[in-house]
Amino acid sequence: MNKHKNPEQSLKAKQRMILEMINASWELAERLGKHPLKSGCNCVSCVNKRKRFAEERKREWKFKL
Repeated sequence: MNKHKNPEQSLKAKQRMILEMINASWELAERLGKHPLKSGCNCVSCVNKRKRFAEERKREWKFKL
């Protein structure tokens, strides 16, 4: 029976850790306020900006020449 309980507990622990990291990044963003992109900054704003730079723009054009 212990084998069945451990995966559930570890999954909940992982989910709790992720939520704590998200909350910490929001609190950091609130504390820092609006600021330019900084390397090593883990606030939500900087993480989203880095993600936008990393993604390639693969939008299709609405108009064709």
